[in-house]
Amino acid sequence: MTTHESGEPDHKASPVVPRRDLRKLPGFKTAAVAFVVTVLLGSGGIAIANWNQSATTTIEITAGAAPTPSPTVVPTPESTPTPSPTLVPTPTPTANSADTANIVANPVIRSLPSTIDPATITCSSSGNSGNFTIGWNGSQASGISYVVSLKSQTSSALFQQTQIVSQKTVGFSLDNKSAAYGNYLLRIQPLNTSTGVAGDPSYRTLRHFGKDNSGCDYGATDGQPPLGALLVSTEPMAVRPNDNLLKVSWTPGTATSYVVTIVLANAGPKYGVEFTTSTLGTTLAFPPRPWNQAGTNVADAAFFGKYSLRILPMNGTQAGDPVYKTVQYGPYDLTVW
Repeated sequence: MTTHESGEPDHKASPVVPRRDLRKLPGFKTAAVAFVVTVLLGSGGIAIANWNQSATTTIEITAGAAPTPSPTVVPTPESTPTPSPTLVPTPTPTANSADTANIVANPVIRSLPSTIDPATITCSSSGNSGNFTIGWNGSQASGISYVVSLKSQTSSALFQQTQIVSQKTVGFSLDNKSAAYGNYLLRIQPLNTSTGVAGDPSYRTLRHFGKDNSGCDYGATDGQPPLGALLVSTEPMAVRPNDNLLKVSWTPGTATSYVVTIVLANAGPKYGVEFTTSTLGTTLAFPPRPWNQAGTNVADAAFFGKYSLRILPMNGTQAGDPVYKTVQYGPYDLTVW
């Protein structure tokens, strides 16, 4: 009976393999390198996994912490814009805006040319032609011219003409028609051509109504002199220490400047002043009164008396009609009329 049949295991002896050096086996080096790489890769995977886990943990911790504040941005302060300069309009001349004019002794005042006597003015017509010759009396002074103007007043036909002559005669030609008949205003003003000083004008009325009704009559103005009528006003005397100041103002016309002349009318030492201004007023300063400590006037000063105030409107070389005022300056008064 065999062993298999008897139920016992059939043991065969394993062949004995003789022991050999592994390093000498073929492919050992390759297998060894592969083994090391496998181990390293396996360890690397574990390391990578551990790093990922650590990174995840770190992210979770960071998320729970307070966020790092962003740096504060300090805005650059805006520069304050330079304000535009305020435009100050040029003020319109007002009364008493001129500087104070001091009245002094021995002032330099230009002489006025002599005024023509209106009674000596003649108006001669030549038949029915409408031609008129105007003449006047008086001595012929050197350097004196005459500004002669004639303008219609009541005639239907308008007429206005001005001539400057050096002799004491001038001619005008008017139409010899009914529309030209009427009254005409004649104005003659002397002018010193060397100094430019204009004198006072003289007025007459020229009558033109044909051959048998013509000539010169009374001499009244029509209230509309060249450069307009000048209205002068003054303020009452102020209290001390300004009781020697006189404020004068006037209404504007078409003048661009005004010649102001004031002079003492006494025969003794002269006091006064003359100046030109473009304003509508001035302040005249008389010499102060001599007072003692008790407030009493102690002297009758040479500058006390009546003064003649003349204001002449001008527009370039054209002169208007002057306005005269009398100023009384005394120990206790400063009045104007």
